[in-house]
Parts: sequence; C-alpha cells; structure tokens
Amino acid sequence: MKSDLAGKVALVCGSTGGIGRTIAEKFARCGADIVVHGRNPKAGEEAVRMIEGCGRRALFLKADLSDFGEVRGMVEEVLGRWGRVDILVANGAAESPPPSFFHETEPELFAEYMKMHMFTRLYPVKAILGHMRERRQGKIILLTSDGGRIPTPGEALIGAAAAGLVMATKVLAKEFSRWNIRVNAIGITVTTDTPMFMRTTRLEGSLGKMFRKAAENTPFWPITAEDIAELALFLAGGGSDRITGQTISINGGLSFPG
Repeated sequence: MKSDLAGKVALVCGSTGGIGRTIAEKFARCGADIVVHGRNPKAGEEAVRMIEGCGRRALFLKADLSDFGEVRGMVEEVLGRWGRVDILVANGAAESPPPSFFHETEPELFAEYMKMHMFTRLYPVKAILGHMRERRQGKIILLTSDGGRIPTPGEALIGAAAAGLVMATKVLAKEFSRWNIRVNAIGITVTTDTPMFMRTTRLEGSLGKMFRKAAENTPFWPITAEDIAELALFLAGGGSDRITGQTISINGGLSFPG
C-alpha cells in the first residue's frame, strides 16, 4: 500500500503485542511516528526499538484503558511531549473477560464486559477529541468484534458491547464531521497470531469447539493481524478521506454482515 503517513503521529492503543503492535509497525513503516501504549513496559520498550529501527520516533506510555483518568493522563503526556496526535487507533484491553455462554455468565460480570469491550475504546476517543477539535482534523479507528454485527454464540455480552461501538461509530462520525474528523471501525473475528485467538480456540467444551470450527470453515483462511493492519493503514491514510461512519469486517468470508 502507498505510504502516505509521513509526518503523522499515531497513538495506537494496545500496541505492545498482537494486532495493535502489527498496526503500529505498519504505520511506522509508512512514515508515522508512533505512541506505543500498553501495560507491560518491557514489551513496550521492545516495540519502541522495533519502530525506531524503521527510522521513526517512538514513545511508550503505560495506562489502564479501563480507567479514564489514566487514559486522559496518557493523552496529555503525549501532547505535552510531541504536541499533536493525528491518528488514534482505539484497540482494546487484553485482560477482558473471554467469550462465555450467557447461561454460564455471572451477572456480576455484565458491567465488566461493557467496560472492557466498549469503554476501553470510547475513553481514548473522549480523551483525544478536544485536541482534534482544536486542530479540526483527525482519523479515529475503532477495533471491535464482528460479534457486534453477526449473532455469535458465547458473545452475547461481547456482541452487545461491539454492537454499541458499531452504532457509536456512525453517531460519532456524524457529530465529528463538522471538525473534519473521520471515524471508522474494523470488525474482527478469529484471527491467527493473536492472544485472543489462542484463548478462544483453547476453550474447553462446545464453545472452544465452535471457535475452532469457525476457523476451519472460513473460506479465505488464515486471517492474520497483518490483514487488519493493512485495512487500518488505509483508514488512517488519505485514500479514505471520503469514508466515515463505516464498519468494515475482516472475516475471510465467514459471515456477511449487512
């Protein structure tokens, strides 16, 4: 894909591993300076060295995405040090509750699902919005589950949070267009080389079997973090300037959301 992120600053949440790190590396190779976010300083510094090896600036910041105060502090720090953020990738938290059949899920966990699968994306958006409004520009990319578009057993609560993000993407895109800010989302499903893939396919019983079967039945398998990074790169760059409020699924033909 054509490199068009030269001189841009991207804050990639959850970028010390998995999909987030792959996106961070892809952006760096296409010219962007990267704010690496995570909760593991060692993994963060490894990601920083990788990005600096691409010839770009990199900065690691630690924050708990489920705590708005920490997220706001992270944004304030990067603005204080680098002065701007052009691109936000709102990727989620690795510590989120795993898929679970509704009848087996304790009510005490309901709020946790919402917090870890929805708030961890919306908090960074809220924290960066004032800055992007002042500059009257920005690209925001939300990563969420395709379970928010396709009924998926075991993802009643994850899907509810993801569906909320799909709608939020549309509403925020409409609200933010007055400030020249684009908002889009990527719907993801069983994706190799990610911690979530390992967690879901190793689940015991019928739920684990279902996720393993989903991977086997995906026509264009495997789906990789690199595939998702390519789409994120497109949405972050100038080629997507006429696209906002959209959720694009990368699921290899496993399902066809409307």
